[in-house]
Amino acid sequence: MRFSALLRKEFRESLPWLLLAAIVFFAFGGFCLREKAYQAGRNWDYSHLSPGSLVEPYWLTLSSPLAATGMWLLLTSIGLGLSLGIRHFWIPYFTGTWPFLLHRSANRKTILAAKLTAATIAFIISLGTLWVCLYWYANRPELFTIPQTARIFIEGWILIALGLIAYLGTALSGLSTAKWYTTRIFGLAFATVIIIAIFAQWRLAWAFVMIIAGVFILLSQIISLFLNREF
Repeated sequence: MRFSALLRKEFRESLPWLLLAAIVFFAFGGFCLREKAYQAGRNWDYSHLSPGSLVEPYWLTLSSPLAATGMWLLLTSIGLGLSLGIRHFWIPYFTGTWPFLLHRSANRKTILAAKLTAATIAFIISLGTLWVCLYWYANRPELFTIPQTARIFIEGWILIALGLIAYLGTALSGLSTAKWYTTRIFGLAFATVIIIAIFAQWRLAWAFVMIIAGVFILLSQIISLFLNREF
């Protein structure tokens, strides 16, 4: 079975969760941003200042209109990662379809690559494109006086990457044959630690280093388990 056929299969099975994540993020994140644009038009952010008073530069950059949208991006990204991880690696175990999938005319590397690629595409389409659109909306000068910085744009993609880490952690726990009270929880626990550590880090360079390290550790364990496990 060719990689393209497997990719289409995995993407088709991921489509409901992809659409749900996109709808939730666009509905709630977009509403928060639109509400900020309405408040900016009414000058509510500066209603505490008396007429003619000097506006300090600090007040102009105190809060980004994308702050609440970023919260929804994080929640939706992690939710999508958990959902896809369960769909790709837990459901075949519960339904007993692993033997049927693995005995097709494709090796295990191709099957695993199709699942990981489908998940990555799902994140880019459902959350990445919407984040780019909302960031562009927040930079419209007729809505917001202060343009959003490139750092905010990068931070949004970091939040999306956290969802991918949640996906890998869920996949690793789903593939493990150990008991939950022993080492099977390692995948989800390690993903949680990485996410918390990234939130505690304000330097973008170190955040990227931790993301790369987390993905490498989780992915290497997933590959080893998937290629050697007896299903």
